[in-house]
Amino acid sequence: MSSSEDEDVLALVNLANIQRVRRYWVHPVWLSNEDNRFFKIMEDLHNYPDRFVTVYKMTPQCFNIIMSKVRNALQRKHTNWRVSISAEERLLITLRYFADGCSFKSLSVYFLRGKSTIREIVHNTCQVLWQTLQPEYMPTPNVEKWLEIVARFHTLWNLPNCVGSLDGKHIRIKAPSNTGSAYINYKGYFSIVLLALVDADGLFVTIDVGENGRNSDGRAFQASALGQAMQREDLNLPDHSPLPGEVQPMPYYFVADEAFSLKKKNVMKPYSRNQLTNDRRIFNNRLSRGRKSVECAFGMARTKFQGLSMSMCCEPAKADVIIQAMCILHNVIRRCDGKFTAPYIQNTLLEQELIHYTEKLQMVSGNTSPTIL
Repeated sequence: MSSSEDEDVLALVNLANIQRVRRYWVHPVWLSNEDNRFFKIMEDLHNYPDRFVTVYKMTPQCFNIIMSKVRNALQRKHTNWRVSISAEERLLITLRYFADGCSFKSLSVYFLRGKSTIREIVHNTCQVLWQTLQPEYMPTPNVEKWLEIVARFHTLWNLPNCVGSLDGKHIRIKAPSNTGSAYINYKGYFSIVLLALVDADGLFVTIDVGENGRNSDGRAFQASALGQAMQREDLNLPDHSPLPGEVQPMPYYFVADEAFSLKKKNVMKPYSRNQLTNDRRIFNNRLSRGRKSVECAFGMARTKFQGLSMSMCCEPAKADVIIQAMCILHNVIRRCDGKFTAPYIQNTLLEQELIHYTEKLQMVSGNTSPTIL
């Protein structure tokens, strides 16, 4: 290499090491509109609950409950240089991103904040939402919780011994750098897999996010914490119980589709379509009742949060945290604002089985008083 080429290389290295000088601490556009922010208008929506639900997909009462739990973790201290962004505005920015799935640049114009500031607020708020709300609204199930889910599945879907509905969903993401085809799914777009276990009322019991889109739901389940715990028989499932009208005890099971394997004894999936008899067709129909809950949960979450339908323009690790925050918010909104079905029991045998589950639940919890399901 000649001396002139060496000088050119050194010049390029020095140019790369030069840091870009910031022209503004806060852009004049944002600074000049300090008193007329979009956030001020959003505060007024509390006086109009119907409009608030349209914009943020939850009632003001539900928003206040969430705000009371995450305020301390979101609030920042004021400095001598500037006033910090309030916890309320941080949460409203994140909820707006969830509801519309819009870009950080659009949110920057809505709230008159810098694009990098919006991006940092959304990612930080998602971490706080998951870490703060998950222990209360998506805790690790114990025996008592499993029996509550079993009784509810029997009540709503006439499916005994079922402890949850299991399925996966592909969430679109922007093509990650230097990953080749690792995130391209069978539909032809880049995605990560959201694996969810759902109870009879459409609430997420547990989720696992982050598996590459090229992997199937069954592969994602094997690699998930739920699949590993099932392999170790460490799920704290109740002891085997007989089905209605039977004597022999049967294990509790998860309802899944054809993508999952029957190698694990706690997974139940329908018969193949090319091997159907009349009895097997009835069996598949009964299983499909239970699988409705996970499909409805995904549908309700997508209806509330358009961000699950749009392509997420961020790294897979950050997309994982955003999806976790959306799922935990789904549980919070469902419990605060949702409507739950309580069908009238006309089947005497079904009523006896529900009494049996109730008595078993009382024995586990040590409560002798009547329990209303």
